[in-house]
Amino acid sequence: MIDRAKLALSSINDLIMPNRVVYHHVPKCGGTSVGRALRKRFILNQATVVPESSFRAFESFSGRHDRQQMLIDVLDLREQMMLYHMYENVHCVSLHVRFSEVAYTQFRDQYKFITILREPISRFISHYLWSYGKTDAHARIEEEFEDFLNTPRARRLGATYVEYFCGLPKECDITAQAAIKKAISNLKRMDVVGQLDNLELFERQLKQSLGVRIRIGHENKMRQPSSKKEEIMTPELVDRVRELCAPDLAVWRAIQKTSAEPPIFNKPCD
Repeated sequence: MIDRAKLALSSINDLIMPNRVVYHHVPKCGGTSVGRALRKRFILNQATVVPESSFRAFESFSGRHDRQQMLIDVLDLREQMMLYHMYENVHCVSLHVRFSEVAYTQFRDQYKFITILREPISRFISHYLWSYGKTDAHARIEEEFEDFLNTPRARRLGATYVEYFCGLPKECDITAQAAIKKAISNLKRMDVVGQLDNLELFERQLKQSLGVRIRIGHENKMRQPSSKKEEIMTPELVDRVRELCAPDLAVWRAIQKTSAEPPIFNKPCD
């Protein structure tokens, strides 16, 4: 009886929401709002992977305490969890996950792959402000801004788009030209790549791709006072951020050149 009920529910889901979607949630690109809007629309069949809980699970299972390296290694677990949900035929999967060649190759005929990006310097600063001072959070940043800019983590933060979309092993150099070119290529394979400064167009793109309207709200707003942002945004420090963000700026500019408007990319024909 339970199996028949599951089959009936799956058939209803297929009628109501014929398209399945994977949302690649890049941190501090408005992704919380997008992910929640998608999950509300796919309310009968959706899943997410919470960053904090997945990190704690990885920490408990591995017994490790090298937090900075674990912030990188946990991405493998999240990719595996995404694949699990896709094999379980979950219609909407939303999570902090890298582009997966395995997922794309095996599921590109069944799922739409979407993401939204933001101007990289703004994203970098927002990421720092959001993470700074969160004493109990797995992804907390403890250093003051100027000190943080000299850390390996800051260098990775400036190549977040490359890390998320190059599809290369986590050990690769995400600042290298080969990784940057691969990230651009993979973004062009996705169904929708929106830009945070034009949510109205992004909603239209989602409707065109998914066949349903997605209403995006405003979630997870900045909690740091504006005075903190003013304190760190001196011309010298912003120039340093710009240097660190060179990999992501290369990706951002390449995506913008593809179209005069934030693009919707079509999958290549086989």
